[in-house]
Amino acid sequence: MIQSNGEDMKAVLNRLLAAGLQFPVTSGVHQTAIPFLTVLKEMKATPISHGVLKPSFCIVLQGVKKLQAGDKALEYGAGDYMAASVDMPVNGQVLQASADLPYIAFRIELTPEEVSTVALDADLHFQLQEGTRQSGVFVGKPGLEVFEAFERLLRLTADSRAANYLASAVKREIIYRLLDGEEGTYFYRNMMLHHEASGISKVINWITSHYDSPFSIGELAELGNMSVSNLHYKFKEVTAMAPLQYQKRLRLQEARRLLLAGERNVTETALRVGYNSSTQFTREYKRLFGYSPLKDIHAVHEGERFYEY
Repeated sequence: MIQSNGEDMKAVLNRLLAAGLQFPVTSGVHQTAIPFLTVLKEMKATPISHGVLKPSFCIVLQGVKKLQAGDKALEYGAGDYMAASVDMPVNGQVLQASADLPYIAFRIELTPEEVSTVALDADLHFQLQEGTRQSGVFVGKPGLEVFEAFERLLRLTADSRAANYLASAVKREIIYRLLDGEEGTYFYRNMMLHHEASGISKVINWITSHYDSPFSIGELAELGNMSVSNLHYKFKEVTAMAPLQYQKRLRLQEARRLLLAGERNVTETALRVGYNSSTQFTREYKRLFGYSPLKDIHAVHEGERFYEY
């Protein structure tokens, strides 16, 4: 593999940063002409926001952000990447950003299945062992070739015809470069181990699809073909929280989305996401978001609170 030097890396980062500054967004998320690519931009440090991080890969070009998933905190900045392999309820906060030096990042949707397909097609092999530490959200350092591939992807945003034909191929190249780079095993392990070596992915996918339904830990353990104690250990290793906590966060995040959309009142929303008691729903909502449902939604609509995801 060709080793990158500091000057080459700095040059491509500067070009990517200049390209990011050209997108017509001053704050928040901008969807590009390529469906799986978004631009994230903030002109100042932000308060904590809550949401569910979908499987994705994000590179930061400027600024610093902090992510909290359960009891796990991650901080990453210019030149770093952050990736998620499962749906992750998180708190996020931009720590460093200003009008002169805004926070800029690019994010692509990226699933473990896509990573597995590229590894198989490229005949890339990784030694993975049960017991190796893993996480559903993680940070790392991409190589020069990854940034150069992102640069090619960004050029396609100005040419929709070419993007329709080439964007998916460039995305596959990005995945290949991540797998073939110095941190390839680390990236593959965190994206794939809980999918290949355990039943945790089945459990996570079931809770994500049935967050509004009750379950017992024994039922989840049976679904994942593991003991209850092993389920607790593996689930927390991947998501940084217990299964019931994970379900609760998904319920409350979906409730907030529904309330912001104005689709239901508080009682209807509580029932829709699986609560039998609106009182319990309001109590747990306030514990997570800091306000009762109605006060929180009013504050978001008035611009007093931050909502990103």
